[in-house]
Amino acid sequence: MRVLMFGWEFPPHQAGGLATATHGLVKGLLGRRVAVTLVVPFPIAESPLPTLRLVSASGRTTFTRLRIPTPALPYTSGGEYLRDVRRELEGPRGVTVYGKDLFAEVDRLAAVASDIAAAEPHDVIHVHDWITYRAGLAARRVSGKPLVAHIHATEFDRAGDGANQEIVHREWEGMSEADAVISNSGVLKRQVVARYRIPDEKVSVVHWGVDHTHETWIGRANPLPSSPPLVLFLGRVTWQKGPDYFIEVARRVANFVPDARFVVAGTGDMLPWLIERAAALGLAKQVFFAGAVRGAEVDRAFRMARVCIMPSVSEPFGLVALESLRSGTPCIIPRTSGVAEVVHNAFKVNFWDVDEMTNKVVGILKYPELHRELSHRGLTELRAPRFSLDEAARLTETVYRSVTG
Repeated sequence: MRVLMFGWEFPPHQAGGLATATHGLVKGLLGRRVAVTLVVPFPIAESPLPTLRLVSASGRTTFTRLRIPTPALPYTSGGEYLRDVRRELEGPRGVTVYGKDLFAEVDRLAAVASDIAAAEPHDVIHVHDWITYRAGLAARRVSGKPLVAHIHATEFDRAGDGANQEIVHREWEGMSEADAVISNSGVLKRQVVARYRIPDEKVSVVHWGVDHTHETWIGRANPLPSSPPLVLFLGRVTWQKGPDYFIEVARRVANFVPDARFVVAGTGDMLPWLIERAAALGLAKQVFFAGAVRGAEVDRAFRMARVCIMPSVSEPFGLVALESLRSGTPCIIPRTSGVAEVVHNAFKVNFWDVDEMTNKVVGILKYPELHRELSHRGLTELRAPRFSLDEAARLTETVYRSVTG
């Protein structure tokens, strides 16, 4: 089986969870002896995975240039993108923005997809989210091979009622015309079927797993960190991820555990508001804003934390929860998240219920035995085969075979 895959980011070029998810899936497929050619829109030096063929779309057209300094992020709504463009143009760093809008960058990738599809042998085409859907459609017009559209999150997840209708249309277009659709969770599948009118039988659910060979996989419960205890929020500081709920929980937890410290690891359009809110609540000396963290910094943040909170308003899956549990750190997750469908050893709450989240956090901070039990059970659960990269790859390969006959 030979797969021609179009992605938007890939480690170390990472803006969000899409890079981690793509890397894990590709690694799992390669482990199953599925040949993968991954096309990315930025220059590359060498492939981080020995048997992966990594192809750059950069330089194939005069329109495409270096991607990394631009604010064209895969999980950013159209409105946020335009604000980021203006910030980059007006900022002191002198970063050269290589396009007027995100749609232009997406279309530039699609413009070179035909040539790449003609040159790269493949049996199936796999695309990730709306930013690569048109590239996949262009590739299929050349090769005639089946197209699998992977949906990680919809525009409604990112922007709610303020969804950009052009993005919504492109999501519908890609999933409607694809031969099969892969969803990260059952909750996301239901949204795809209801909002985009995609036939239920066309959508397969493939939950994400974690790398069991990861260098930080310790295989034992996280010992209680030294005081003061840290409570962690890790993710994009945007409406979707619920950082405003985190800061309200922090205020309440501080009333019961005065020496607690709170870390916000991430960036996003809500960051200035969140900083001001922390100051207004009297938390200026207890809340620390770490900015974007990547690679080993992510694992270090989890290992330092006593508990991680994921208060997402809309969370199609939630890899943060698996990464937290892999580090031996208990995690509080939304009941409506995709990860809640498969993880049992984590406290599940309504994202808006700050009082219930406070109760859970205070319990974990004040009762060491509860912390140790959740840490141990989380690690034990993640060792199950269903959380491995191979299982996600196996289910994905099943989808490939269903469309290739």
